[in-house]
Amino acid sequence: MRVVIVGNGPGGVELARALSGEFEVTIIEREKLPYYNKPMLTHYIAGLLPEEKLFPLPMDWYGRKGIDLHLGTSALLIDRARNVLINSGGEFPYDVLVLATGARAREPVVPGKEYILTLRTLSDAKRIREELEKEEEMVILGGGFIALELAGNVAKAGYRVRLVHRRKNLLGLDDELSGRIRKRMEGIGVKFHLDAKVLRATEEGLETDRGTIPGRLKVCAYGITPNIELALKSGIQTGRGVLIDDHFRTSAENVYAIGDCAEHNGTIAGTAKGAVEQARALAEIVKGGKASYDFFRSAVFKFADLSLAIIGRTRGEGRWLDDEVKVFYEGGKPVGAVVIGNVRRALILERKIRKSASLR
Repeated sequence: MRVVIVGNGPGGVELARALSGEFEVTIIEREKLPYYNKPMLTHYIAGLLPEEKLFPLPMDWYGRKGIDLHLGTSALLIDRARNVLINSGGEFPYDVLVLATGARAREPVVPGKEYILTLRTLSDAKRIREELEKEEEMVILGGGFIALELAGNVAKAGYRVRLVHRRKNLLGLDDELSGRIRKRMEGIGVKFHLDAKVLRATEEGLETDRGTIPGRLKVCAYGITPNIELALKSGIQTGRGVLIDDHFRTSAENVYAIGDCAEHNGTIAGTAKGAVEQARALAEIVKGGKASYDFFRSAVFKFADLSLAIIGRTRGEGRWLDDEVKVFYEGGKPVGAVVIGNVRRALILERKIRKSASLR
């Protein structure tokens, strides 16, 4: 059976690995680089990680696994009548087609946006690192995990960092949790400008409704925009992402979607961890198994030396188990948690919350 995967990110690579040896697997990737670790780009920018460490797989890994890799080729259209993917390098017949096209950085929509950089690819990271070494300071727009990881790592490396966010809280968390994160990051030198709306960017800084923030190097980390263009052009149903059901099926027969391009019940995976978990579940489905995936969201972040896990739903009633774990409840049942500093404990809690087991 021929499995064609569009995308060479964490989901695409994990799916290819899981199916190789049993199926004829092809990966189509528009970048010219083999798989690299995008979550570690902030470490590279800060000078905490050499470029070669971003590439966990040797180039011959694909060939040894029997995976046919096509780099620097763009998927143009899915011919659903013939079960053929048309791309800039030719036509690829498929029995199963998987969209793992990922996402791109969400761009700012303000006057002067040409003075603001975004981060998603290694090419982006190289440009930002070059500017950082020249300017020795950075202004970051955003209050999500990409913004905080970038701020934490750059500050840890000794550079001046300002973080500008239009809301008063970080990561969409409550006042208490957001305050703890802010305090820890202020301790390593990050200066926060919260509840500040950016009005325009100039070469020398940002103008906000709370005053001017100086800084020639400005990086937008507002989140992601799923890459759905291939699905749209091919008549596949989309929302914010490519719409999928509980088994990753799109509206097109034999076409699936996983990772940051896929939308399930209004939710995008948004993390490499989520993409890999989805790939493993889809691999079992393609093999004929009855694997299920609960689309439960969880992620682990590291902001300089602060580890933070966000598990499930973290709004509403929250109670501290102890100094490092805050659990959120709905109808008396735990539905989410935030764990500060103890990643191993976060994994145990995640399993318990998924099973609605006692947390004590």
